Amino acid sequence: MITKAIQITIFVRNQVEAKQFYTEKLGFVVCAEDEFSPGWRYLTVAPHKNNETKLELVTADTPAQQALIGNQAADQILVMFATDDIERDYREMKAKGVVLHGEPKTVPGGKGVGFEDLYGNQFDLFQEE
Repeated sequence: MITKAIQITIFVRNQVEAKQFYTEKLGFVVCAEDEFSPGWRYLTVAPHKNNETKLELVTADTPAQQALIGNQAADQILVMFATDDIERDYREMKAKGVVLHGEPKTVPGGKGVGFEDLYGNQFDLFQEE
């Protein structure tokens, strides 16, 4: 039986700049960073070290992978992140230059605001009521 999702792959142009965005702009931590062979570097980030679901930042090598950078969910939300204080996180992200889609507003079940990563992937920040 499948019990949970543990990893989501996000194609990036450059792992170093993607790592910098996710750690410095979003406040994520590096969970794993290993070079298994020349040209194959495994890098995962998450909001917290013990987060159940991690984002694997994968350098897009093939033309098909490169075409997906910034559009992996076809202009839809790729991942929704939970927060315990959406107003605080909104202000911090805005101050760090994260592209936000408006201000937090009431949505079904709580408050939410959209944002994007450095490549244009769409995410939501959500605080439950």
